[in-house]
Amino acid sequence: MLHVTDIETFYGQSQILFGIDISVDAGEVVTVMGRNGMGKTTLLRSIIGLTPPRSGSIRFNDKDLTGQPSYVAARSGIALVPEGRQVFPTLTVRENLICTAANRLGAADAWTLEKVYELFPKLAERSNALGCHLSGGEQQMLAIGRALMTNGKLLMLDDATEGLAPMICEEIWCCVDKIKATGQAIMIVDRDIETMIRIADRHYIMEKGRFVWTGNSDTLAAEPEIWQHYLGV
Repeated sequence: MLHVTDIETFYGQSQILFGIDISVDAGEVVTVMGRNGMGKTTLLRSIIGLTPPRSGSIRFNDKDLTGQPSYVAARSGIALVPEGRQVFPTLTVRENLICTAANRLGAADAWTLEKVYELFPKLAERSNALGCHLSGGEQQMLAIGRALMTNGKLLMLDDATEGLAPMICEEIWCCVDKIKATGQAIMIVDRDIETMIRIADRHYIMEKGRFVWTGNSDTLAAEPEIWQHYLGV
């Protein structure tokens, strides 16, 4: 479904990504892991068009997204939960959700306000609260719900549980499990390696803008030296 081939991305004169290849199939969960500052967020920004690569290609459902603006990627079916959540602070929970509501690809069982509230009951309880009045965990739930409301084919989660309490992280991952069960393709950037091994099908590990390891969950679970060397765990 997603085919990224040999992309190289820069910020000004500084090169961040070096010849990156990655793919995600329909219904598959893929992770991108690595230490901070290795280029994981830049990869997601490159895919969705916020930081377009200078070379290489990005194809999604046989559509060429290379060099296209971010709204083209979004309308094509890629939904991003950005680093830092970035909810609209002066809109209510309900307004944050309905402002992105769309079903451009004609999903038969589309995400609606009611379905998001069922997935995240806390958001239903705080439906009229402003985004700026939510806790970090509630904001993350809102950011995920807002992305789901676009009814994309690929959901990308950037630092899904960064800075959240363990209990909240567990709740977030439980919801991701439920999203996966619907057949949603997901790409996750996170450092919780044990949870990633449980949830995901395949993994990519990044170091200094390059992929240095890739494999499935069984292989990664059997190679703890990889965890220590590249992830520091």
